[in-house]
Amino acid sequence: MKPQHLTPVIALSCALAHADAPPSASGDITNLPLSGFVEATSLEQLADLVVTDTKLGQTPDSVTQRIVVLKSDEIARLPTPNGNLAELMRHTSGQFVNVLSRNDSNWGSYAGLGPKYNSYLLDGLPIDAFADAMSLDSSAIERIEIHKGPASVLYSNYLTMDFVGNEAPLAGTTNFVLKNRVDTPLTRFAAGFGSWGTRAARAYTQGASGQLSYIVSASHELADYRQYGNPGSWLQTTSRPHYEKDRVFTNLSYALGRPDHTISLYYQYTAHQGTMGRPNRDFDHTHNTFNFAYNNAINDDWHLQFKYGERHYDRRFSHDDYPSSLALVNRDLNRQTIRPADLTASYRLARDSLLTLGVDGQWVDYATETRSPAGATTPANRAEARSTGYFIQEKLRWNDWVLRAGLRRNTIHHDYALLGGNAPTTTSAAWSKNLWSVGARYNLSPGLAFYGNAGSSFMVPTAKQIGGTVPTPGASGELPNPALRPESGIGRDLGVDWQATSALHLNLRGFVNTISDAIVTNIVSAVPSQVRSENAGGARSAGFELDSRYALGAGLTAFANLTHTRTRISDNLNPGNDGSQIPFAPDRLANAGLVVPLPGELVVAAYYHWVGRYYDSTDRASRQSFGNYGVINLRAQKVLSRTAGYTALATADLNNLTDRQYRMPFDFRDPGISGFAGVEVRY
Repeated sequence: MKPQHLTPVIALSCALAHADAPPSASGDITNLPLSGFVEATSLEQLADLVVTDTKLGQTPDSVTQRIVVLKSDEIARLPTPNGNLAELMRHTSGQFVNVLSRNDSNWGSYAGLGPKYNSYLLDGLPIDAFADAMSLDSSAIERIEIHKGPASVLYSNYLTMDFVGNEAPLAGTTNFVLKNRVDTPLTRFAAGFGSWGTRAARAYTQGASGQLSYIVSASHELADYRQYGNPGSWLQTTSRPHYEKDRVFTNLSYALGRPDHTISLYYQYTAHQGTMGRPNRDFDHTHNTFNFAYNNAINDDWHLQFKYGERHYDRRFSHDDYPSSLALVNRDLNRQTIRPADLTASYRLARDSLLTLGVDGQWVDYATETRSPAGATTPANRAEARSTGYFIQEKLRWNDWVLRAGLRRNTIHHDYALLGGNAPTTTSAAWSKNLWSVGARYNLSPGLAFYGNAGSSFMVPTAKQIGGTVPTPGASGELPNPALRPESGIGRDLGVDWQATSALHLNLRGFVNTISDAIVTNIVSAVPSQVRSENAGGARSAGFELDSRYALGAGLTAFANLTHTRTRISDNLNPGNDGSQIPFAPDRLANAGLVVPLPGELVVAAYYHWVGRYYDSTDRASRQSFGNYGVINLRAQKVLSRTAGYTALATADLNNLTDRQYRMPFDFRDPGISGFAGVEVRY
């Protein structure tokens, strides 16, 4: 479903657009004592560190991978027409963010690979890049670290059994870092309205009491918006859809005697309901997200972290038989609980060496059922999964070199009680894999560095591919294949990072990603309709990313980037797929942006996004092509009043300024230009 713009009004400031971590001459964090580091460092200094490559704060010149950092001021400024966290990365290089609608996921790509080859993290613990990106509130996020290149040693796959199955960090991982420390009290109220009956309101407060930092926020959004869908398609609406979303979150952090010995608790509740433009196409989703974190800098050399999370997904859909009938056919109920945990220890072996080792795990319960109009419930799927990983990584700084190497041993186990409403012939499956990662960086000068990385990853088969959904030999469905091997991938990159002047920052990164033992679905029988998944394919993506950022002074900043990608599928069982492109991977992406401060405390931000050609499947005979469009978004914010006690701000957004109603896969279409305006008061 695709409603109009519904962005709650939040703060806007004039930090650099796309603050990718610049070269630095300040040295690795391992040059500092681990204990007392947070206490001795301000929030501003902490903001210049990156945490995703070692799970501890590191200066950018000690990181072998490319990590792009979006800070809180830019998060507040970036356009998010669908309220989806993935849209915050739309204007970075290498990522095709293709959010289908307000109620649907991001079916995009990362470095030429599909949506399941980049993982999302919430403060270092995995979340669902599909469901959680629609659910989580961006005002809880302090910064976003976009880690480019393989990250499978320190971070495991996410074992979701919904949507497309596992999500692996082969092309990279994106870490949404929570606001866990509050130095300045702040309370704000915001309200606004927009196109097609869009309305939004938010209350937010943060503060500190002794050793406790706290944040509490609540928001409500709703909209009635224009109809969409191609005539006769499963998506076509017969009336104006309706959408509502309520979100509440709290984040608590307590210092146990000193700032580098803390516990943190984060919880968010999201209720998302509405109708998809037909009488019996309503939905009602509930998401509960919980994070617990314990951090302890034990002494100058040892640092210990333990993190545990719970992700509860409760999703309900109603179905009709459109276009034959608008009558209710059934309701689907999907319930999934995922519990990730991570225990990591960091040890400074020597002044310039940091050892990271630990263990992580996940436990998954998944169940779906179908309810008839009369209320009778039929179980459809029951499955469980668990994962255990052991990892070790060493980073060594030697003169102007940074060298990194790591290993992981990962085991994933599935148990299937019910698939497609039937007891499967294969009731369990297990896989174990050894993964590796290496990297190097050479700091030729304080403003010029060269880097390179390589690493492996894997993706296990889905439940229905292993267990099948065919109850009897003559029935339709997917035949089981318990002998399926995981897909194996290797990612590689080379790059140069150059601070050309104090104002101009350039980065050029080339990448090659290859996947072997790719799982493809082949037709076994037309009558009955039966398919079987096989390890019969491979995939390759190669390309480059060119980024530039320029600070023109007095808050005036600009950025531009270009991504060029070539992809190829190999399928020795299906000539129609062999040689085609990877779906959802555009051949070109381009972005540009400008932030302009004007007199009278007015700030205007403009963003341009260009998407080249891409396809929705690998079958050359039936695939559809999309893309070749550009979109302009504008945001303006004006300080209306400022006193010692409060600040009042007005915000106006115009999205898709040129009204490009471009087509998207699965019969979705962007509805074109939309607007939103609101007022925020800060105390």
